[in-house]
Order: sequence, then structure tokens, then C-alpha cells
Amino acid sequence: MAVAPSPLRAETEAPQPAAAVSAAGSGEGARPAATVSGAPRLAPATAVAAQEAGGQASGQTGGQAGEPGPGGEAKSGPAQAPGEAPGQQSSQATDETDASGLTEEEQAEVDALKERDAEVRRHEQAHAAAGGAYAGQPTYEYQTGPDGNRYAVGGEVNIDVAPIPDDPAATIRKMDVVIRAALAPEEPSPQDHRVAEQARATREEARGDLAAEQSEALAPTEGAQAQAIAAYRAAGAAIGSPRPAASAVA
Repeated sequence: MAVAPSPLRAETEAPQPAAAVSAAGSGEGARPAATVSGAPRLAPATAVAAQEAGGQASGQTGGQAGEPGPGGEAKSGPAQAPGEAPGQQSSQATDETDASGLTEEEQAEVDALKERDAEVRRHEQAHAAAGGAYAGQPTYEYQTGPDGNRYAVGGEVNIDVAPIPDDPAATIRKMDVVIRAALAPEEPSPQDHRVAEQARATREEARGDLAAEQSEALAPTEGAQAQAIAAYRAAGAAIGSPRPAASAVA
């Protein structure tokens, strides 16, 4: 039997979601990490300050609505809503928000993170459920969204692929479970396929060891059977040999 290797750390990544999610990482065996990017949001306080400055400048140059000018004529100026302070306009911030306080772009980012979170959790939980005693609990990588919540964007499950020492039959059964666990998600990742291939190789080696053990176990029986057959044939030859003819009496 081959020396049992250390348990393999099977990193599993669910497929990347919509265009709002981009995969980072390159190189053979690199684990992709999904990142979500969003444009910076203009703070509402900054927008209001800009409006107030604009209103004050307009009041200084154009005057207030209804203010008499030379000759008693009223100057035209920006219209004011009832109850508004002079120079203040009733306009909304250019960066409109919804009831949750998020911009439209930020809400789209949150929706993409929620979808990614659900997808990652389904993927890793499928590994853990199928792996049974040979699989660990899922661990996740998180990203904080614009709403302040944390969302899972990556994960992994440790799967033990070491053969069982001096027991090829048990090793074969274990590798069957490992293969099912590695390929349990709807869309296994490249790393999942690598784990399954390693388990298949270990299983084939165990099958060879089991066949060798069975041959060794049958060898003494076959030798005894051969000796019994040889003895039987020797006895049959002695019994069936012709007797010498009796001499005639004169």
C-alpha cells in the first residue's frame, strides 16, 4: 500500500454570477475570488451644500422674486415655494436614493451580492452533505455590501482523500464517497474535478492491492487442490493397472 498522504484541501468555487461580478486571480490551480465593484456615491450633505451655494449666488446676482428695481419695477428671479428660505430651491439631490437609502447602482450591487451568496452556499453545502464523515464544514469568504451586510463570495470544504491503511476494500468505498462529494454541486469547479480525479486514482490503486491480496489468499488452496488431484491420479493408476497372467497348469 502507498503511504497515506495528508488530507487534501479541496477548495470549491461556485460559478461566477452576472456581469456585475468579476473573477480575480490567475494561474494554474488559483482559486478565483469574486469581487463586486460599484461607482462612488455622492454624499447627500455635499449635494445639499452645493445647492445652497448655488441658491445664494443666484439670490445675490438676480435678487429675490418681487424685489422692486429702479423705477418701481419688480425684478424677475427664481420662484420660491411657500415656506422656503430665501435663496433655497426645492430640488432633489442629483443622486437619488430609494427608501433603503441606496442609489440605484448600489441596489443593483446588493442584488448581485445576494445572488452570489446564495449560489456559494448551495455549492459548498452540497459538498459537505455528500462527503459525510470525510468532509468538513463549509468555510466562507465575505464581502461587505453597500447596505452594510456581509455576503459570501467564495468558500471551501476540506475533503479527506487519504487511503485507509492496510484495507483496500475500505479505501475503495471511501473513494466512492469522495468522488460523489467532489461532483455533488450542479456545476463542479475545476478544483472539484481535480479532487475527483485524485480519488479515482487512489481507488484504482486500492483495487489492484485488493486483487493481489485475494490471489495470495487463494494460492494455498490451489496448491492443496493440486496435490489432492495428483494423489488421486496416482491411486487410480495403481488400482487400474493390469495384473500379470496366471501360468497354465500342466
